[in-house]
Amino acid sequence: MRRGSAKLRRSVLIAGASVYAAMYVALILVFNSISYGQIQLRVANVIVGLVPIMGWPAIVGQTVGVMIANSFSPLGPIDLINVIPSFLFSFIIWKLRKVSVFLGLSLYSLALGITVSLALNYAFGEPLIVGIPTVTIGIFIATAVFGYIFYRAVKGIDALGRIFGEQI
Repeated sequence: MRRGSAKLRRSVLIAGASVYAAMYVALILVFNSISYGQIQLRVANVIVGLVPIMGWPAIVGQTVGVMIANSFSPLGPIDLINVIPSFLFSFIIWKLRKVSVFLGLSLYSLALGITVSLALNYAFGEPLIVGIPTVTIGIFIATAVFGYIFYRAVKGIDALGRIFGEQI
């Protein structure tokens, strides 16, 4: 019985990561015109608010989603470098979930604002003095503001908490 339960659990975690990544990519593609560039509002980043609830499935889903979505980026392959901070700061969001979810989402926004601005500077020569604030503000609005609202709403109904719990 226990072995079957572990297989079911693993299947739920893999499915969760897959669905998360698919949602992220779909949202990037639907809102493509505002998902890239110096002023960007990645609507897909709202679902980063699921990281504190889902744990590893969301961390992996976010990482894979960013990797797939950034392969469509107008920046080209340089934008794939942002997969690394996306993974690291998604993990930090999860680790900070009992301290402050908003802090974790804010740190994610700041880190990605800086790395995306560096990529824009490298690819298009966008000045960092302009890029860092504008990119960071867009990411912050989607991730820390709307992501936090989304987190509170989903946490309030506890639908995912019952599935993913605190085990991960």
